[in-house]
Amino acid sequence: MGRLSSAVRALLAAWLVFLFFAGLPARAAENYITAPGEAARAVGRIVGELRRTPEVHTIRITDKSVSVLLGGSRPGDVEEWQVRQASRLIFFETEVIAGPAARPAPAMVSDLASGLFSLEAIAIGETDDVARRAVAYAKLEGGGNVQSIEIARRVSLLPTPSYGDIRWSIYVASPRESATVYADAEGAIIGGDLSNTARARTMHFINDEDWPKEAAIESLTGVIGGKPVIRDITIYPKSVQVKADHPSLKETTVGYSWDISGVTRSPIASPMFPGTAAEPAFSLADVDLRQLGKIRDAAKKAWGNEKSTMNYMMLRLFSGGPGKPELRWTVHFTDWTQTGEIAMFSNSGTIELTADGTVRAANLPAARQPKRNWLDPKTTHDTLAVISEQFGKNARFAELNISHDSMQILAEVPDAPGKMRSYTANDRGITAMTMMMPWDSEFRPERLYRMSDLAFFSPEKLNELTARTFSRLQVGSEMALSRYTFSIGQLMSPDGSFMVPSPDGKVTLEIRLESPDGWKGGRVTYSSTGEEIDIVMP
Repeated sequence: MGRLSSAVRALLAAWLVFLFFAGLPARAAENYITAPGEAARAVGRIVGELRRTPEVHTIRITDKSVSVLLGGSRPGDVEEWQVRQASRLIFFETEVIAGPAARPAPAMVSDLASGLFSLEAIAIGETDDVARRAVAYAKLEGGGNVQSIEIARRVSLLPTPSYGDIRWSIYVASPRESATVYADAEGAIIGGDLSNTARARTMHFINDEDWPKEAAIESLTGVIGGKPVIRDITIYPKSVQVKADHPSLKETTVGYSWDISGVTRSPIASPMFPGTAAEPAFSLADVDLRQLGKIRDAAKKAWGNEKSTMNYMMLRLFSGGPGKPELRWTVHFTDWTQTGEIAMFSNSGTIELTADGTVRAANLPAARQPKRNWLDPKTTHDTLAVISEQFGKNARFAELNISHDSMQILAEVPDAPGKMRSYTANDRGITAMTMMMPWDSEFRPERLYRMSDLAFFSPEKLNELTARTFSRLQVGSEMALSRYTFSIGQLMSPDGSFMVPSPDGKVTLEIRLESPDGWKGGRVTYSSTGEEIDIVMP
């Protein structure tokens, strides 16, 4: 046989190369995490080998491999399939597929079937994009890289171990830091464990805006649930504390704590104070931690001391005021005094605000309490405007009794027509009283009026009538103004009648003067038009 021609030799060489590569495994991805679509392609290879659509328990992805733990052929069994990079051949990595390999079933939850999910339920095709967003969320020094991803149903331990919704757990690391970022089934970032980051070590939940507030509520909801069982939530510099109704013990509360590493439940249950179990609670869905910065800044402004320390912020449902219960933040401050190089404790107090940042009460240290006299006519007028705003424009009052530092209010409960209630108002806010005289608790519509009915008694008119009272009672500086009382008639008796009735059925004003020791006093009662209708000399 003669020598082969060069064309024949070239054809034979190409055929041998084809036969060689035809028997090789598929070419591997450069990186199953960062290469677009490669994680989904690898999972697709496993599905092709199975020749069926599997129910998946766990998917684990690294840069070099993709493993899938799925339900076995028999109930309660699991098996693992893996696609991974093999040895380098010539110019590229090769990819091999292995499985099924029997694996022990996860033991934490007895119902294995409830932990399975379909591949259609997850955005496996967006793995590279999810990884990029996880790196951005972690904000590690130097950026960091995704080392691994696990997709599985999360496990809730309380009240009994059970599977929940699907979660991506994306492990991100840099030379000095690491974090686990969580995403939902569709790959949307919902939070993370940032405890091993420099950011977490310096993070301050009160002073900083950049901490995972939504993840805190989501994690707490996963443990506590969404029912209205929350009694209060307290924000500390490094944790969020929750007091909630115990899930199984009546008239008992239990505490939960969330920090950057997750939720823990206190092993101690605490009995409620008598009567508090019937008070309304709220749910975690009612809480918007995105407003914390606004609440913090409004509280600081109301506190009025930039050198103070904000200790904590507590949210609770306040039901002791007029109208329906409202969510209020109580922000606790401490003023410090400096002695040499040592900071010494001075005074503490609180600012109470609504959920939208409206200040309801300021409990300032005694040294910084406002030096205002509620009986100053302009202050009286301004205070009545605040009372009107909090009770509502249609609220009806039976009596407003104003002294130099507070106001006693007898009014119809704004959201309970026909029911009377007494309130105390001072610089710390408005609080409902628990005790009432029997005749005050009786509903008598003929003695009720609205705040608009006081329009005649402007600051100028109050000044004029007060000066007239001093003149009419023939007293000077030995006596002082002690009380304004607005009601339809004055000095109501137990049968509902007034010792000093209103001549026109409208609001009257009693102005009372007293000596400093309180032993001597007199009063003048004025009609709705400013006429003197009763005088009691000192």
